[in-house]
Amino acid sequence: MVYSLCGGTKNCAPPLADGGGGGRTRKHMDVFQFIGYLRQFSVDVALIGGIDLLLRRTLLKKAKGKLAAFLPFLLGIALYAAYAAATGGFAEGADAAAVLTEGMTCGSVATVLRVLFEGRGDAKTECVKALLAGYEVSDEAAKNIAARVGKDEAGAKELLAETAGGENAEALYPLLEKTLAAL
Repeated sequence: MVYSLCGGTKNCAPPLADGGGGGRTRKHMDVFQFIGYLRQFSVDVALIGGIDLLLRRTLLKKAKGKLAAFLPFLLGIALYAAYAAATGGFAEGADAAAVLTEGMTCGSVATVLRVLFEGRGDAKTECVKALLAGYEVSDEAAKNIAARVGKDEAGAKELLAETAGGENAEALYPLLEKTLAAL
């Protein structure tokens, strides 16, 4: 059976409390149930958003744009990796890809919520600008990138390459795609 960190099985629903998850019986909440409940009630996003906000207003006040842009993603990945390691989740079937995916999803939603909370303009354009904070990106370029992400991958990567460089475009595109999909 393939497990993910979002609750046990591919449908991201927490396993049954009576032990009905594939013939296994449990006497305690395992890593998959716990993460499923975190995701269900968006506690992970609130936690990452809160830590991100606190760090931005204190320790990282003068941080470079790139660090600040990737902070929610790094915090999300760290949260899921720490919990999976602490509870033996890796031994129970969780893998690094699941940790990265859940961490990126959490970081994406936290970024979207921060942009919406700040409410400066078009949400998609502002998300692009937030993720490209370490690069000089005009409003027009951010708007064009936002319009192409999810519809024209090659075109979006071309625009990203003009702004952030070719290698960075390959790394940034999945983050932008996941973040803009959350809107």
